[in-house]
Amino acid sequence: MATQYVAFALNSQEYGIEIFKIKEVFSYRKITPLPHVKGFVKGIINLRGVILPVFDLREKFHLPLAAYTPFHVIIVVEIQGRVMGIIADEISDVLELQPENFQTTGNLPPGIQREYLKGVGRREDTLIILLDVDRLLSMEELEIVDAT
Repeated sequence: MATQYVAFALNSQEYGIEIFKIKEVFSYRKITPLPHVKGFVKGIINLRGVILPVFDLREKFHLPLAAYTPFHVIIVVEIQGRVMGIIADEISDVLELQPENFQTTGNLPPGIQREYLKGVGRREDTLIILLDVDRLLSMEELEIVDAT
């Protein structure tokens, strides 16, 4: 049975999140920084009266940082019952992956952090890193987000 993913880019690499984990996607907007919040949490936004914490996956994944532009997007997801936004370079596609185009993390080379990976999807010549949203943040990181 096929599974649908929203594919997005970070530093020219494609990542995917299961479509049912995504609440909405919108263009980048100004984020209000919070004092004494460190690391990948960028701050908060007001989304139709709801205050959401926003974090940057580039920092979480130790990728080169980039200045935010109007072309960046914020993907609103639910992680372990908490609704928050994640910044991505762009949404590239909504794709349907058949089981034969999905590889679990057990077959990945040693040394790759697997804790937040669901697997790897293959679309033609492109590999898409599929994220397990519920395991994307550690308990310590969730506490940081909760503090916002």
